[in-house]
Amino acid sequence: MKRRTILKAALLSVLMCTSAWASQASAEEKAVSMALPFDVESWDPTARVIPHATSLYKTVFDQPLEYDAENKLQPGVVKEYNWIGDDGLTLELVLRDDVYFHNGDKLTSEDIKFTFMDHPKSDKSIQLGYIWWMVTAIDTPEPTKAVFHFSQPFVTAPEYLGFASSFILPKKYIEKVGMEEFLKHPVGSGPYKLVSYQRNSRMVLEAFDKYWGGVPDIKKLTIQVIPTSTSRVSAVQSGQVDLAYSLPIREAVRLDKLPEVTSSLTSTVDTYLIHMVNKGALKDKNVRLAMHYAIDKAAISRALLNGLAEPLSTANPPGTPAYDADFKFEYSPEKAKEYLAKSGYSLDKPVTFKFLATNGVHPMDNQMARAIVQMWKKVGINAELETIDFGKYFQEVAAGTLEGPALWLWNNSTGDPELYTGSYLNADTMFSVWRSEEVMKKLRPLLGETDYDKRMAEYKDFNRWVVEEGFSIPLMEGVSSVSHAKSLNYVPYRNGWILPAKW
Repeated sequence: MKRRTILKAALLSVLMCTSAWASQASAEEKAVSMALPFDVESWDPTARVIPHATSLYKTVFDQPLEYDAENKLQPGVVKEYNWIGDDGLTLELVLRDDVYFHNGDKLTSEDIKFTFMDHPKSDKSIQLGYIWWMVTAIDTPEPTKAVFHFSQPFVTAPEYLGFASSFILPKKYIEKVGMEEFLKHPVGSGPYKLVSYQRNSRMVLEAFDKYWGGVPDIKKLTIQVIPTSTSRVSAVQSGQVDLAYSLPIREAVRLDKLPEVTSSLTSTVDTYLIHMVNKGALKDKNVRLAMHYAIDKAAISRALLNGLAEPLSTANPPGTPAYDADFKFEYSPEKAKEYLAKSGYSLDKPVTFKFLATNGVHPMDNQMARAIVQMWKKVGINAELETIDFGKYFQEVAAGTLEGPALWLWNNSTGDPELYTGSYLNADTMFSVWRSEEVMKKLRPLLGETDYDKRMAEYKDFNRWVVEEGFSIPLMEGVSSVSHAKSLNYVPYRNGWILPAKW
């Protein structure tokens, strides 16, 4: 897979390091501090499906399957999985026999059943249940074997086992202390134990000495929640933290020139896109297509993302199975004006709507939105840019109350097309922004297709149709921007995850 990374070739040895970083990321202390722009919403990792928080949850909790740095699905707590039959209705998981929770309880198939069936069925607000709703039963014939039964084909179940809030909960511990106590003192089977926590401020973690994957080299991990990108830049530049995530690209490039800091800029399988809403002016196909034709994606990538993000014409980025290299959607301001004219709009009579974007949550998110607003203005589209809070965005998407189109960095650690358009255009899910039966008629057959090659080919066709109808606007690849102390052996992941246990 393609990876573009800016890394200094040589690392300063700990003995030569005399700055603040020497005390924070030294080989002797094995302590690291990081700055991230967001916190967990709850210490029940199954309660909300928020992919951006995956890196935080993966410090404390395990997922059944794992993704490696190249975004390949790998064994984890589940050492192998097998489909029983070819109808996509029965999936057998074989678990490791050496996995323990932080309180000493052994992880078994009963914990799998509790996580994916009992817990979400007992509390309908648990969003993991929205993904695994088709589970009708989970058999546990052995402590190391769990068999999932689905009411309809769930061909991407293995991919979901390594993504989207699929974190294993400790059944015995929760039943003993209750959920309220668990949320105060969470227990997982992941590489770190939570030692202290201050919401929206910081968390301190210590390496778990019985971790099945090997005790992490970093023994103490402190994560500071710093929402503003300028403050994260200052924190890593001053040595207050050893690593800062999601920085403006220009700042990351600048920091890379400092003697004790290096930066990693990595194109990811995440994608920038504009979520469309089927309300107001956007009900008009001419307006939707004009919006797309007016955006110079290559110019935005060069200006804001150092040219690292490849412009996209359909939802799947390069290196993913449904990537479509043969389809191109051109940049054409003239075509944008022509489509607007068909609906009676022009520079003198522009179409207007509200345009939503986060600020500092993703690299260059608000700057990208402002650039798009200016491009639209040149063809007869007046978009009122409004900054939306990270949490409010998810609330409004789930409720279907977004007031206008939204720029977003879509997280899909799997690379599977079902978790791109098959998710954010699926009106039956909580992630969908554009919701229509017209889309669902074409999408439903794909969700149950068990022939992998056929499914990939049909998703390519579906993704082309989506763009030609203007139901979403793919923009470009995501870029993970990280700056860190040179003494830190940071490993970039193609899905953008930050996993200190792997360094």
